[in-house]
Amino acid sequence: MRNGPGLIKFAAVFIAVSEVFLLTADGQSPSPAKAADSILSSNVVVPISTVNRFFPEVTSEASTGRNLTVVANAKATRSVIYANSDSSKKVTISVDQYATASDASSAYQEAVAKSKTVPGFKPVHAENLDQDAFVGTVTQGGETHIGLGALHDALIVGATLAGYDLTPENTAKLVALTREEERVAKAAMDRNRQK
Repeated sequence: MRNGPGLIKFAAVFIAVSEVFLLTADGQSPSPAKAADSILSSNVVVPISTVNRFFPEVTSEASTGRNLTVVANAKATRSVIYANSDSSKKVTISVDQYATASDASSAYQEAVAKSKTVPGFKPVHAENLDQDAFVGTVTQGGETHIGLGALHDALIVGATLAGYDLTPENTAKLVALTREEERVAKAAMDRNRQK
């Protein structure tokens, strides 16, 4: 991702990224105080090999940690940014866990509403998209972001592409990658509950 005056480091859930767009448009920084204090284990996020199957140019993990753009009061989060060799293309994955499915649903609805208010935001049509999933795009500072957020019980899973063109092929790959991520996150959460 290029570093320009209107851009900051983007994290996983595109729909939560709308808050970052709104804050930076007002000259503010996102507040890390909103991020959950707990970080989910790394096994809730797909490995680089899975990301690379869909986006072969992405070859390394650039960063990982809390999702600083989380909406509402998540119980725990995890965000991983994968990048190509010159960081001009990035794939960000996030998982936000809420105390209840109702809390997650409220946060998801809030994030969708905020996304729709971002200047230049456009919803994107995607084939075979689940009912509780949302795809959109925005271009700011010459860089395009395509993101998908999905609600699953007490989890919000997100995947965002930065530096990619908005094409049906990239959108389809984003949807497929998010489905893989949903499967991995759910399995990891189920294993963690059984311990």
